[in-house]
Amino acid sequence: MQLTTIDKVKAIATHLQVLTDEQVSLLIDDATLEVSELKVDDKYKEKLTRYLAAHYGSLNQRQAQSETVGPIKRTFTSSAIDTSKGLDATAFGQEYARLLKLYSKKTINLVVI
Repeated sequence: MQLTTIDKVKAIATHLQVLTDEQVSLLIDDATLEVSELKVDDKYKEKLTRYLAAHYGSLNQRQAQSETVGPIKRTFTSSAIDTSKGLDATAFGQEYARLLKLYSKKTINLVVI
């Protein structure tokens, strides 16, 4: 069972509109697999899945670097996003990491000597 929807993922990342529903569904499957194992309240899992799926979908997309309205002009990055940065490679991955830190259940690890 997926934790979010195709429409929600595409709604937060307009550049993902070029992906087919099947492609976005696969990204959601991957994100769901990871998020479902996290120790966070269920009420946060949809949002975490949405941002992680958007991160995955953004890794191979060229991002518009600048835009002009008239006459229409777009400048793109020279290549796809640098995936070696992990979650820091996209704004969606950065938001996922921030939310994960915020929502993770806090535990105390004590060592008694």
